[in-house]
Amino acid sequence: MDKAFLQLMLASGVLLLISVFASKTSTRYGIPILLIFILVGMLSGVEGPGGIHFDRPVLTHILGTISLMFILFSGGLSTQLQTVSPVWKEGTLLAFFGVIISTLVMACIIHFALGWDWVSSALLSATCSSTDASAVFGILKTQKLQLRSRIQSLLELESGSNDPTAVFLTLSLIQIILRPENFTWNEVLMNFFIQMSLGGLAGWFLGKGMVHLINWLDLEFEGLYPVLTIAGVICIYSLTEFCGGNGFLSVYIAGLAMSDEKYFNKKTLTVFHDGLAWLMQVIMFLMLGLLVIPSAIGPIMGTGVFLSLCLLFVARPLSVYFCLVRFKYSLNEMMFVSWGGLRGAIPIILATYLLVNKVPGSKTMFNLIFFIVILLMLIQGTSLGHLAKWLKVQEPFSPRRRLPFKSRHHGKDFVEFEVREGSPLLGKNILELNFPMQVLVVLIHRGEEDFMPDGNTDIELYDRLVCLVDTDAIPELEKIIQCRREDF
Repeated sequence: MDKAFLQLMLASGVLLLISVFASKTSTRYGIPILLIFILVGMLSGVEGPGGIHFDRPVLTHILGTISLMFILFSGGLSTQLQTVSPVWKEGTLLAFFGVIISTLVMACIIHFALGWDWVSSALLSATCSSTDASAVFGILKTQKLQLRSRIQSLLELESGSNDPTAVFLTLSLIQIILRPENFTWNEVLMNFFIQMSLGGLAGWFLGKGMVHLINWLDLEFEGLYPVLTIAGVICIYSLTEFCGGNGFLSVYIAGLAMSDEKYFNKKTLTVFHDGLAWLMQVIMFLMLGLLVIPSAIGPIMGTGVFLSLCLLFVARPLSVYFCLVRFKYSLNEMMFVSWGGLRGAIPIILATYLLVNKVPGSKTMFNLIFFIVILLMLIQGTSLGHLAKWLKVQEPFSPRRRLPFKSRHHGKDFVEFEVREGSPLLGKNILELNFPMQVLVVLIHRGEEDFMPDGNTDIELYDRLVCLVDTDAIPELEKIIQCRREDF
């Protein structure tokens, strides 16, 4: 076998291993995990110790589109409708009008402060306007912030659904720059309405159709179910785009439509697509790190810091305020939602669209976008946990007695607690919980139903477990569910 090919394979494997090992730093020191992947890519690049020369914006663009497709599907699949339904109105406003407001504000700042023309100013703003689902999910999981339920649901819904708006704005502005003679506002607004409407409807019905297809086929080999869903995601995106809809919105909505349905191997498929999304993120961030040339960042650092601060302290807060003010969110909650809108791979992937289409000034824009994302990820990601405590937007993890009759009998208590993000119980079945012998799970409250579990019942996010516990076993149970004694 060709040695060059073997060297490439070995380098790819080593980079993936380094990224995975380096991810431990994210949990220990609060550094966003996606930032670790980018830094590994930069260190492996032509100006780093790795010395790898990588100048393939077209390949990065293609892989970025594929990665974004599966990342959004996984985000929808892991989001439960019952948790985001209470915030769907404000989430939708942030996903659409929040992106537009942020783009307009930043476009004005860039135009008047830097002297850029209006279209180029809007284009740079649009690429940085959306928050990133993988960055938000990664921070919430690794830092275990235990936010109030509506704040966490709002951040997850917004980050998963605002990318299509940013993609539409970016592509429309590229077309305006390259073919200004074909531009009309009526056509742009009509395309926006058609793309979002078709994307949403296609995603919902095709997602439901995939559930019926999985249950109807009853495949003999369990390993074929992931292949089936991969094919389904590709078909959903392609068909929607072919019909004039927004493919990114359709795959996210398809995942969301499947999240509360029952189908064969649901748990296995959810875990598989979560792993696939992580693989896509690692590959994309490594490639983006390799693509950037660190020496080209120096000349634009001053401008990048200025634009980052404007985005963080002006554009994002204004967009959040105007979208949430009528929903009775407190000032502290709006401040946290504003700060919690992390940027990630999406703006950099959109920046590759500029390189591929050879937009005037695309290299400068790419470097600016890259620097803005890195700086904001570092500032917001490392400070999010401290800000949550300072603004008092966390919801204490507090098990409680819930039964209306006398709970203490013969040295036993009935205790209820909720399974949150980061819980060691999540994804296990009752037999795998390793509870003390004196603890018996007698009831699970899930959504709108209560049921008695058996040994094979899987524990899901936001399940509320009711346990019959010997008083002496409470301290041991306390350690397992990561609670304080005074919470009982």
